[in-house]
Amino acid sequence: MSSFRPTMSQVRICLWAVPRSVSTALTVSMSNLEDVQIINQPYLSAFIVGPDSEGNLTTTLKRSLQETTDGVAMTYEGTWNSKDCSYKYMKENILEAEYPNKKVVFVKDMSLAIIKQIDMLPKGYRHAFLIRRPERVFSSLKDAHVRMDRLEDGGLIIGNGSDGVPDLYAFRESLQLYEYLIKTGIEPKPFIMDADDLLENPESILRQFCKFAGIRYTDKLLNWRRGKEVRKDWKLSKEILKWGDLGGWHKTTYGSTHFQKPSPVLQRSEISEDIQECIDFSLPFYSKLYKLRVKIN
Repeated sequence: MSSFRPTMSQVRICLWAVPRSVSTALTVSMSNLEDVQIINQPYLSAFIVGPDSEGNLTTTLKRSLQETTDGVAMTYEGTWNSKDCSYKYMKENILEAEYPNKKVVFVKDMSLAIIKQIDMLPKGYRHAFLIRRPERVFSSLKDAHVRMDRLEDGGLIIGNGSDGVPDLYAFRESLQLYEYLIKTGIEPKPFIMDADDLLENPESILRQFCKFAGIRYTDKLLNWRRGKEVRKDWKLSKEILKWGDLGGWHKTTYGSTHFQKPSPVLQRSEISEDIQECIDFSLPFYSKLYKLRVKIN
C-alpha cells in the first residue's frame, strides 16, 4: 500500500481528456513549466496494454499493437513496460511516487481509462477536464484509424467498447467522473476547458487553469520547441508511445511550436453517417460539460 502524503508546496493535477482533444499539445505546453514532472496516460496504459486490460480491446487491435511495437527499443528513462502497468502499480508506483525536486506533477490521461477503476484515483491531486466538440473528435479519430488501417467496412467502429474505447468515446465517462469528483468531495468544482477555447485564446484559458491549479502562469506555456525530444523527461508507456508514433497520432503537435487556431466546424451535411452516429451518442454528455466550462475572458 502506498504511503504517499502530498506536500503543501507541490502542485499535483490530473487532466482528464477525451480522445483527439489537443491534450498532447497541452501536455507539451505544460512541459515548459519549471521543475515539472509530466506523467502521460498511466491509466490508459493499464487499460490498453497492462495486466488489467483483458476484454478492453479486440483481438485484432491487441495484435496490431503488439506487432507495431515488437522489437522496438526505447531509450527514454521514464518509460515503463506493459507487464508493469496494472492500475495498482500506476497508482502507487507512478502517480503517488515521491517527486521531491518537482514543483508540479502534471498528469494527462483519458477519463475512459479510469471510470471502471474509480477506486484507483490517486491521492493528493486536483482534477481538470479537457473536452472538444464531437464533430472534431470523431473526424480526427476516424482519420487516425484510417492511418492505422483499423476500420471495418469503411466505417468508424462504435459501441460495446469494440474498438478499445467505451460506447460513447469518453464523453459519458468524463461526465460520470466529473459528477463522482463532486459527489465525493474530492474536487468540489472541477475545472473544465474546451479545446476550441484553448486554441482560440490559449493565454486566457491557461491563465485560468494555472490559477485553479495553484501554478504560477508563464508565457512560456504559449510556445514550445518543435519535435519529440520534449518527451525524454516524461513518464509514459513504451508501447503506447511507439504505437502513437507509428500511427502518426500526434504528428501535428510535434511538428508545431504553438497552439493553432481552430479550423471551421464541418456542417452535418459534410459528415459521414458513422461519424454522425458517434456525435449523436455523445452530444448530450458533451453539452452538459460544455455549459460548465471556463470561458475566454
